[in-house]
Amino acid sequence: MKKISLSNAQHYKKLWQPVSNLTSFQIEEIAHIETFEKGQHIIRHDEGTETLFILLQGKAKIYLLHEDGKQLIVHFVQKGELIGELSLLGVEERTKDVVAQIDCICLAIPLADYKERLLTDISFLQQLNVYLAKKMLNRTERFGQGLNYPLLNRLAAFILYTENEGLYHEKHTEVAEYLSSSYRHLLHTFEQLREKNIIIKEKRGYRIIDRMELERLAGEIKS
Repeated sequence: MKKISLSNAQHYKKLWQPVSNLTSFQIEEIAHIETFEKGQHIIRHDEGTETLFILLQGKAKIYLLHEDGKQLIVHFVQKGELIGELSLLGVEERTKDVVAQIDCICLAIPLADYKERLLTDISFLQQLNVYLAKKMLNRTERFGQGLNYPLLNRLAAFILYTENEGLYHEKHTEVAEYLSSSYRHLLHTFEQLREKNIIIKEKRGYRIIDRMELERLAGEIKS
């Protein structure tokens, strides 16, 4: 992890400017930049967090750790999303692991210093309410999709959601749980995509070769 003050991070300005209106005061007064390399923890479940992050660039995974040590992916964090908002609100007793899926750049706000200021800022609270409502709606829709749409369509959407520069390389065991599928069914569905020449297997994962068809399959979920 690398920490950079906003006064020394002008080349990141285009990234954090879109969220500069998150608070009624200047976000520069309370925030700094933190960067994480692929595979680094943004938050560790056994350490908690005293920082509210806003993902400016990159992708991250949120894992829930079971008592038996097994990890379950519960969310993929995308650009513009918050990390640590439940700790800010004091409703999460035990934090989850948040790991950079690719190199990530975050806007970071130390809660030890600015928690009270955030929780008394009307502009921030209004936007936080909308964010949490949309997040809940998205998870409800994903649950509904698992009940109503074939795995082929859901996997197509998932590949598009998690790919990086045309390459997909998630772990089958984690994805099977995330998509509420058996491991065997997931492998069979990947074979279907390969047979249709939509993806090809590479050493590092799967390469998308027919994005248009993949998008068509994913689009059937919303049609």
